[in-house]
Amino acid sequence: MQSHETFHEDQPADRQDLEKTWNHIARDLRVELGVGTFDLWFGDFSIVSYEGELVTLGAPGSMYAIWVEENFKICLLSILPNYFPKCKRIAFEVGTAEDTTALPKSLEKPEEPVVVKKKVLSEKVSEKKLLERGRKAGLVEIFRFDNFVPGENSELAWAAAQAVAAEPGKTYQPLFFHSSCGLGKTHLLHGIGWESLRLRPKSKIIFVTAEHFANDYIDAIQKNSLVPFRKKYREADLLLIDDVQFLGRKEGLQREFFHTFNQLADQQKQIVLASDCPPSEINELEDRLVSRFQWGLSTEIHRPGLMTRAAILRSKRDEWGMNVSDEVINAIVERVRGNVRVLEGALIRVAMVATMNEEPLEVSAVPEILSDICGDSEESNVGIEEIKKAVAEHYDLEVAVLNGKRRTARVAEARQVAMYLIRTMTDFSLVEIASSFGKDHGTVIYAVKKVKSKCETSSSLKSTVELIRRRLLRGDSNRSADRSRTVSQSGKGPMEKGNRESGQSLKKDGTKRSAS
Repeated sequence: MQSHETFHEDQPADRQDLEKTWNHIARDLRVELGVGTFDLWFGDFSIVSYEGELVTLGAPGSMYAIWVEENFKICLLSILPNYFPKCKRIAFEVGTAEDTTALPKSLEKPEEPVVVKKKVLSEKVSEKKLLERGRKAGLVEIFRFDNFVPGENSELAWAAAQAVAAEPGKTYQPLFFHSSCGLGKTHLLHGIGWESLRLRPKSKIIFVTAEHFANDYIDAIQKNSLVPFRKKYREADLLLIDDVQFLGRKEGLQREFFHTFNQLADQQKQIVLASDCPPSEINELEDRLVSRFQWGLSTEIHRPGLMTRAAILRSKRDEWGMNVSDEVINAIVERVRGNVRVLEGALIRVAMVATMNEEPLEVSAVPEILSDICGDSEESNVGIEEIKKAVAEHYDLEVAVLNGKRRTARVAEARQVAMYLIRTMTDFSLVEIASSFGKDHGTVIYAVKKVKSKCETSSSLKSTVELIRRRLLRGDSNRSADRSRTVSQSGKGPMEKGNRESGQSLKKDGTKRSAS
């Protein structure tokens, strides 16, 4: 075996020594990995420093550092101790590779500064030309910032969208929206695209759904045209992708998107993503993608309150020129509790009836007109406490146990099922759900993922979840819960009286608290 020149902790490492040592390490890496792989990933690497157990390598870009750490770390840690005996850890400094080599003599003397022409993205264009470019980019004309109605439910998302459109690649990288369907994620994605295009008409903007991205990728593989596919997506100035939960369980697609994401991020190009759930809840999404999706700003859009829903419908009424009074709009938002799309459908129906009758619509007529639409949004009327009671009844537990700290298998499963049903049947945020159980939102994320995953392999748990869901939608869980608890409290009198006599009080949310 060939002997190596080694470094010791108390031995100062000057630049020339480190360069020579890297040349020896490079030779070993070529033998271990092959010349092609080495040249592709390690060609511009260098050693920056050596301190104790840590060797710091210089990488030409963050994509190289991430890829080498994830794919070649074990190989490096098997070779580096031959030269640095105490080495147990490696770190990377991006952009230091070029600085660790001596400058060519031709560059040592000051010369006239070289002026590099920057790509000009702004110009004055007509509205017609702007529309053509927007449509070519995949943008939908009706979704603009001008007709988005922000409220308390979307303040952060709205502010972030404006910031990203104004200065893409400089604020939040990536920007990640998540919410239930019909709450404005797609509207904001398109709005960012249109506003960015208005400010920088020459910029390359792409809006696609994750499914469209997948179809393009499959088509490129089948036609042996991966190079133009990658050129299209990796040279975008602004990449907007909707429904990224579609990436779940698709390893090849995730791998391709991972490299696309890295290249755009390295070039400081803006990426904006939208999903029906947070990154950590996407089924079988690689950890390296989850971490990248959480790099920048991840913001949830909640279900709008009464005032915001009314403002949205008034905006739509004015935009569509409908003869519907504010009083009727107030009646609609009080009656319909679904998402914004359901609200808009209700407004269209009410306006149509008013037009057919050729006279102003009375507020009292709204419930009858919208009776079936209101029935479709039953799920939204189910609250946190109703779901907890239904789950507790099924598992023969008290609600206080679900809210408590017991971790037996039965209690843990019941608690996770309750969190999963609240998450999927209501529009409450992760923080709100966690608060109702006295937990942190990470616990809720874990519970949702576990129940979702287990339902795919356990028909028993899947049946349990669906049974509780059906009971809640039928509205009979409260009645059966009351009956079961009345029986269990026999000898104590009515339920509330029994609570007082046993030293229990009720919290504001209706769950029982044991007296200390």
